[in-house]
Amino acid sequence: MEFKPQPNTKLEALSDEAETAIFIGRSKSIHEKYGQEGALLLGILSEEEGYGKPVYLDAIAPHVIFIVGARGSGKSYSLGVIAEELVFKNPNVASIIIDPIGIYWSMKYPNQDEKEVDELIRMGLMPKGVDHVTVFVPHGVRKQLPKGTYDKTFALRPADLTVDDWCLTFDIDRFSPTGLLLEKVIHKVKEGYETVDGKKVKPKPETYSLDDLIHCLEKDKELASAKKGFKADSRRALISRFEAAKGWGIFTEEGTSLIELAREGEISVIDVSFLEENVTSLVIGILARKILQARKLAARQTSMKKFADIDELEANIPPVWLFIDEAHTLIPSGGKKTPATDPLTEYVKQGRRPGCSLVFATQQPGAIDTHVLSQLDILLCHKLVFDDDIKAVMKRMPTMIPSEYKNPRFIKTLPIGHCIVGDRSDHTSRAFVLKVRPRFSQHEGRESRSVDMETPMDQEQVFEALLKMIKKHIADRKRIHESTLKEIVKTINKRYKTKIDPSDVISRLLDEGYVSEDGYLALEKEEKVEEVLEEDLVPKETKEEVTSIRAFKPLLTERQAYEIVEKLRKKKFLGLFGSEEMIAGYSLEYWPVYKVNYKLFEKGGYKKSVCYVDGITGELLYLDRGKLSRTRGLSLFAKLDRSQRGVIIALMKGKKASARALAAAIGVTDTTARMKAEELVERGVVKYEKTSRGKEYYLAKKFDLPTRIDTLPFTGLETYLVMQELDRARIKRPNVGLEYVSDVPEIFGETKVESVETIYMPVYVFKLVSKGKESRVCVNALTGEPVRIKV
Repeated sequence: MEFKPQPNTKLEALSDEAETAIFIGRSKSIHEKYGQEGALLLGILSEEEGYGKPVYLDAIAPHVIFIVGARGSGKSYSLGVIAEELVFKNPNVASIIIDPIGIYWSMKYPNQDEKEVDELIRMGLMPKGVDHVTVFVPHGVRKQLPKGTYDKTFALRPADLTVDDWCLTFDIDRFSPTGLLLEKVIHKVKEGYETVDGKKVKPKPETYSLDDLIHCLEKDKELASAKKGFKADSRRALISRFEAAKGWGIFTEEGTSLIELAREGEISVIDVSFLEENVTSLVIGILARKILQARKLAARQTSMKKFADIDELEANIPPVWLFIDEAHTLIPSGGKKTPATDPLTEYVKQGRRPGCSLVFATQQPGAIDTHVLSQLDILLCHKLVFDDDIKAVMKRMPTMIPSEYKNPRFIKTLPIGHCIVGDRSDHTSRAFVLKVRPRFSQHEGRESRSVDMETPMDQEQVFEALLKMIKKHIADRKRIHESTLKEIVKTINKRYKTKIDPSDVISRLLDEGYVSEDGYLALEKEEKVEEVLEEDLVPKETKEEVTSIRAFKPLLTERQAYEIVEKLRKKKFLGLFGSEEMIAGYSLEYWPVYKVNYKLFEKGGYKKSVCYVDGITGELLYLDRGKLSRTRGLSLFAKLDRSQRGVIIALMKGKKASARALAAAIGVTDTTARMKAEELVERGVVKYEKTSRGKEYYLAKKFDLPTRIDTLPFTGLETYLVMQELDRARIKRPNVGLEYVSDVPEIFGETKVESVETIYMPVYVFKLVSKGKESRVCVNALTGEPVRIKV
């Protein structure tokens, strides 16, 4: 039975023209301008009058959203709903989730809960993992974790911390002798100092390490002086604290760039479940302070455009939504301070104009700093059990509360997944009850039980539920790649302890009329290629029509392409790889190539440039001695961070390099260079070698890339190759999206993409048959390059 309370006061709220939906946190002017755009679906209205109306949260303007609820009431779940909606509905912002209990990594995978999947389907929605999720763990714990449970590591620079940060983290009185010593040692490391044996230590204003601080405490002449220095006990106490800090695993000299964490249209999960509360507070405090500083600069530069003729401004991070779970440990009430208190207070007070949003959740609303609570404009209250917490929520509810909802018994008996919503907007007349929609992605925040109370599903039931999920995926997206299907099956097997074979799922789908082509499963069948004789190699017309596309004219004739495949076929047969294959037919397809027009920043301004990106491989296409060539490894290179790219570029310049040589090439310490190289070894893109004499080297694999994009000979590509206009052609879908294509120039330097247009490359696709098994050979009609594809 559905939960449908009905207060005596009528609900009035911002709605669409048909009054079939409710919008919160949004002004009327924004709604009239953007409509459904940037509106996050939270769930449905759960009241007698108007039950089932979708409720949307504005994501155009910045917000401070407070989510409260007892353990297991759904507060972390609601936080996840908002985060995944942001990725799909507003790709112009970055989302950063601070995860203190290690549950948000599962957002990569589709929702596996059968009841929730059924409810999603009833709502016309589909369970799906969030593709753009990067899970960061502290740098120092990476070796303790399975590789599949995280993507990257994060670290802070000791130089990012102020004296107050250290004092709050170490629980030191700022103006005690130890606090004053701390201030002195940081100043000396930044400015340089003289050791007791007369050596001069160079200043390190930005890249000093914890070892540098310890060395200064041990060796500085002034600090060790009996007259002007500090007691040995004070220095030893501070040294022991810095030694302990090395064990936290969060410090490196370079740290993690904010640009790497705050990426447009992506979610960064900062897993701090391995850290103590004081260290977690430190991480969040530094992060909040850096985000606010960066966004203030971005807002200042945006304003400058109104008053000055500026061609291009320095790249900045996008607007940020910061999500914090279990916030009461970070910004406690009662005057108690943590390293996160002041930065988060400034973040919510000053962040609205520069586009900084905060979503924070807690079990204890009465334990949150009032300076932060005073800034909230949206409140979601799930079930609470303690009267003090209920009173704290009633005090902070940003709108009128119906008398029925003020009753503590009502809040104590709210069903799981339901919450009272308060909206500061003038358009929302009172608080109302919301039923939060099911998550698209998997939620790992449910409580583990010592005794399994759920009714187990047998393998056949799981198989049918899985089949239903995949069919819905295909219906929604037209097709599914076999690798994605296998990943879904793997996740389901892990969840339900089953042993479903992906090939059984594929066989079942094929039996039901689905088709497999180029690694994809789809419902719609494409026209079959009929068997033709050697002398009758004529392209077949296809049902797929396009209007006025630009394409390169084939440089190879059908006969030349046929001879290439015939030579390949005979070579395979003579090489005793099996029975002889027969050419059963062929078609001429056109594969996408993206022409990217961009401006490249150089001293004195920008210059206009162009590059070409292969829509299938994601590689750059260019002319090499009059022949069409492509780079190798670009799509993988694009996924690396800046310092990892520096390692690859340094290795490409020479055959191999030691950690010391890499450090000199990319401007970091030997330790950091070795760390970055080892990360790449783990990913299989760099090879590690050790000679018989014990010397260690690193070698780059899988890469053939330029160090600067403008060094490749793109100019003249279109004039060298003949262009044609086609009114009818068989075209192939791209494997890479426009977002990737637009980012390619930025991989190599500061650029501004002006436009992207699609042209097409001709490819002959030959069908080969041997004992009932099919394969395909694709011959590039410009280069004659053959590629064999299994079917």
